[in-house]
Amino acid sequence: MIPFMDTYKFKRILVCLDITEIDETLLQASSVLTKYLEIDKIYFFHVVKSLELPEELTDKYPDLLAPVDESVEKLIEDKIDRSFESNGCPYDIDVAEGNSLDQILKWSRVKEIDLILVGRKKSGFGVLPESLVKVCHNSLLVVPENSRIDSEKILVPLDFSKNSIMTFHHAKELADKFKSELVCQHNYHVPSGYHLSGKSYEEFAKIMKGHAENDFKKFCEEMGFDHIINRCILSLDEDHDPATTSLGVAQAENVNLIVIGSKGRTGLSSILIGSVAMKMIKHGTEIPLLVVKDKKENLGFLDAILRL
Repeated sequence: MIPFMDTYKFKRILVCLDITEIDETLLQASSVLTKYLEIDKIYFFHVVKSLELPEELTDKYPDLLAPVDESVEKLIEDKIDRSFESNGCPYDIDVAEGNSLDQILKWSRVKEIDLILVGRKKSGFGVLPESLVKVCHNSLLVVPENSRIDSEKILVPLDFSKNSIMTFHHAKELADKFKSELVCQHNYHVPSGYHLSGKSYEEFAKIMKGHAENDFKKFCEEMGFDHIINRCILSLDEDHDPATTSLGVAQAENVNLIVIGSKGRTGLSSILIGSVAMKMIKHGTEIPLLVVKDKKENLGFLDAILRL
């Protein structure tokens, strides 16, 4: 049995605010996390393109405005006062200058962040969540506008790989804390060339489902999960599109949160691919999505990127 360890806990969290209405959703999500999880510190973070006011403006009106970073901090403080409950968790407000993606990656490394929270707007949400899921070394929680993460039901898609162990532990931790139902799900498909066996598509699909059932039992027995997982939804992925298939299950099951691993056999692929998670984000689902990554495994590769 694989024991639950602190490596599966989120201790330090970076919340990416953009001074728009979606900040309210992110602050409420942060409040839920501080209520249920043992968080050491939250960093509310905002990136501006430039901290400098035009010189001609400051020369003519030297007392017109406070420094940009101080003005932004005041806006964030006001939002926190309205929408965030710390539940005793300490927090900082940080404002940085430059490119949003670069600064988030840099800050998450400097502050040793375990989890990044980013919002996804209903319209015109931009590419930040997609970019982050591809290149950040931390776990990432994408929170759609006006959604909640205080979940009654959590879906965790599993591929029964080593990566699934970490993903399951994170999902189980959240389900236990939120007192949520945990729904496991696995996609299987019929391989091309099945007709060479002389069997129909339906017959081979039944064979593959049987293999998936055996793989599930073996996974539970080897990992010691057999006493805590009593069922797994096995989904035939007819279009070889696991993201869409899992999202369909999530909607049918009325789940409130999806926990998925960043699939990859090495640190490189774990950081850069995340194709299923990225496609889920592109789908624009209204369900919050937690993408779990192995921070320690990925950090060395990120250091190499930042040195380029």
